[in-house]
Parts: sequence; structure tokens; C-alpha cells
Amino acid sequence: MISIDEYLEKVDEVIAKGKYKDTWESLSQYKIPDWYKNNRFGLFVHWGCYSVPAVESEWFPRQMYQKDTKSWEWRIKNLGENGDYRQIVERFHPDKFDADEWADIFYKSGAKHIMPVSEHHDGIKMYKSELNRWNTVELTGHDYQKELHDAFDKKGLKFFCSSHRAEHLWFLNGAVENVPGSEAHGEKYRDLYGPCMSFEPSKSRPGHEDGIEAPEYWLKDWLASSCEMVENNRPWGIYFDWWIYQSEFKPYIRKFIAYFYNRCDDWGYTPVVFYKNGCMMQGCAVFDVERGQINSIAKDVWQCDTAIAKNSWGYTENNEFKSPYACAVNLIDVVSKNGCFMLNVGPKADGTICDEEKNVLLKLGEWLNINGEAIYSCEPFTVFGEGKKQQNKAFNDNLEYTDRDYRFTYKPETIYAFPMSVKERTSYCIKSLRYANEGIRYDIKNIELLGHPDIKIKWIHDNKSLKIKLPSPVKTDMPLCFKISID
Repeated sequence: MISIDEYLEKVDEVIAKGKYKDTWESLSQYKIPDWYKNNRFGLFVHWGCYSVPAVESEWFPRQMYQKDTKSWEWRIKNLGENGDYRQIVERFHPDKFDADEWADIFYKSGAKHIMPVSEHHDGIKMYKSELNRWNTVELTGHDYQKELHDAFDKKGLKFFCSSHRAEHLWFLNGAVENVPGSEAHGEKYRDLYGPCMSFEPSKSRPGHEDGIEAPEYWLKDWLASSCEMVENNRPWGIYFDWWIYQSEFKPYIRKFIAYFYNRCDDWGYTPVVFYKNGCMMQGCAVFDVERGQINSIAKDVWQCDTAIAKNSWGYTENNEFKSPYACAVNLIDVVSKNGCFMLNVGPKADGTICDEEKNVLLKLGEWLNINGEAIYSCEPFTVFGEGKKQQNKAFNDNLEYTDRDYRFTYKPETIYAFPMSVKERTSYCIKSLRYANEGIRYDIKNIELLGHPDIKIKWIHDNKSLKIKLPSPVKTDMPLCFKISID
């Protein structure tokens, strides 16, 4: 093991020697790489010890100490009155885990980059660590991140990391507040349960609605852990969950980004960092919207992250799953507004991917094999689309589209138009693509339906709309795409 202060000395050395310094001005030199813009579609993976009980959500480690929850009831029934999360950790033995099998499924989904959770709020690192013994190498003998990285490399998939360590400061506080016999009260397992800081009603400073201000020792821990994650995994991208929005994180965030960008510069590639809630300066990283939408075309590339399961990011026995169609239209909407789409999978504790999620991934892959040219390496069109479903908020991604909803993407000389409803019909009226629309003027050379080269399409293009006529309805449960060649 190495101390936090020793590790941070190495971090400072990297920043001192590198191109990027820990100032917003210096970090603003960063440019989002083309490879990320072109990928447009990646996968998130929530998998860890919290998958063992398969109850409620990936927040089980917190909820098991919260009264009047299903997780609390499960803990009492299966672990006893003083049962603790360590007992769950000791039950994590994913004997059916096969990194190559995951990589094969993910590759077939059409995703271009994959982001497993490297450390969730529970504080368990899914990779080898010299900073904390609660890592899977010590616990199971496996560096799951390395195994996945190697498997993804063989498929040409870029490897990302996700860190949720900031929240570990308070995540397990219920163990102290509600379970007098919990081992979280003592020092023996303090490195597992963390500080367990309690929520208080104080709102002494803006941005501290929960009443918690991260202390310096925790900020140093977060920085060292984040930099070690980079060093041990060499990811192409890093995602942080929301709680680093606290103002005291700002200087540590700047140090981390400078460190990460400099190390990737040493390794010969340009990475991406994702942020929420204004915790990073515009232009220094990629803005992320969780389970949500924006209502216009963004100037800079952004990211939407959401999950196949409606009620949880991790696997539970009661998960409700979205359809392949719902995931596809979500992807389309995001790309039409200059975004990249990150879709989450929650594997089981044994290391297998459930049939429901596997079906969604494979169905998406089949769809992208036909329609991928309208997604990968595409830009937004002058207008992102038309219809009534305009959204601009997080946690609102279960949308229902009508036959008047369309979305567009663009490549030179080509507009791709997606009807967002799969209602069977022969006529499509797209008002936004009329001949003269707010400066848009172009001649249509040809229209084809991707995946249906034999269908003869007729169209009328005038100052009111673009009307597309099919000889007969196309029966499908996935979105169609018209490829419109223009001059």
C-alpha cells in the first residue's frame, strides 16, 4: 500500500511536466476528439457487489441500512439484525464471468466504447489498487477492469472508466445512524465503510443542500483514487457521478483533469471526461445529462446516459426493461441534437448478462447494421427534427412518439430522416424539410429507405413540405430511416 500524500506527489509531478496545468484557462485548450464525436453510441455497465442481493437497485448498500425499505427487510431476513455490507462483499464470486463473452455481445450491439463502473458508491474497486484493500484483486483474485479492457481491445472497443467514489463519504451513513451493532461503528473496517458522514439539515452554503461539506482528507482521497484509476486502467474516457458538484471539489477536479489529459498525452491519445451539474467549466470536458433530453441542437458535443432497465442501473430480480425500439429512438433523438448516447447494462452477480438486456443489445446491433450510416460520424442537420416531444431535463427519457415526430441527422449531401413512430403507413409528411425553410434550400436527387433497396419511393418536395409515398406499409417494430440525397 502507498499513502495518499505519496501518491499525490506523483500527481503534482505529472502536472508540472505536462502540457495541461490545473487551471480552467489551461484546460480550455482541450478539444473534444473526433473519434468520440463519430462513435455516437457506447455502453455503460453497472456491475459489482451490489448485484448480489438483486434487490431494489444498485443503491442496495445504502438502502440496506435505511428503515422501511425492501433492502432493509432483505438484510434482516438474510443477514440478521446487525448484518453488514461486508457480508455481501464476501458473497461476490462471479464464477460465470467471461470478459470475452461480454465483449462479443457488446460488439454485436453496435457500441463503439464501453464504460464499466470502476468504483461505485459502495467503495469497492473493480481493479487492482495500492490505495485500498477493498478491491477485487484482493477479494476475488480478479482484476475485472483489466480483463474487460483486454477483451474490448481485441474487438476494437474503447475502454472507459466510471468513478462514484465521491459519494462514498456519506453513502453508508445509515449503518451508523440506524444499526447500533454495525461494524461500521469501529475502526477495523473503516476503509470499507468510509467516514459515514451524516446528513444534517444545514444549508450554510449554496450547493450544499444535503448539509455535507467534503473535508480535505476526503478530497485528497478522491483525487488520489481517481488518478490511480487512470494509471491502472488507461481509459479513453472517465465519468464522474453528480456529487463532485460541491464547490470544494473544484481545485481537485482541475488537478485530476490536468493529470488525466497529460497522462493520455504521454500515451498518445486524446480522451474524454464527462461531468454533470456545472461541476466543470464549459469547454474543458463533455457535459452529461442523466436519463434525459435537451430541446435543441447543442453547440458542443454532449452525452446522454440512461439504462435499459427503467428502475435500476444494476441488476435486480424486479427490473422493468425498455424495448429495443425505446432505446433506438432515444439514441436517434440524442444524435439529432449533437449528442452521444450511453446505454447501461446491469449484469447479474454471477457475471452473466440477463436475456432481456442481451435481446435489446442484439436487436440494436441488427438495427445499426442497417441504419448505422445515419448514426456513426453524423452531424445534426440545420434543424434536429419536428414534433411535440421537445424535452430539456434529466430523468425524463421514457417518451412516446407519434406519427408527426421526426428526427434528422446529416452527412455531406445527405439528410437522414427518422420517423419516430413505428405505426404502419404509406405516407410521411415532413414539414421541416420543405423546399424553403428558414434559409434551407436544396434539391432532392433521390430518396431510399435504408434496408429496403427494392422499395420504389415517390415524393413531392415543395414549399409546404416533403411528402414521401411508399407503395405499401413496412411492418417493423424498430424505427425506419429515409436516406435523402440532396444537391
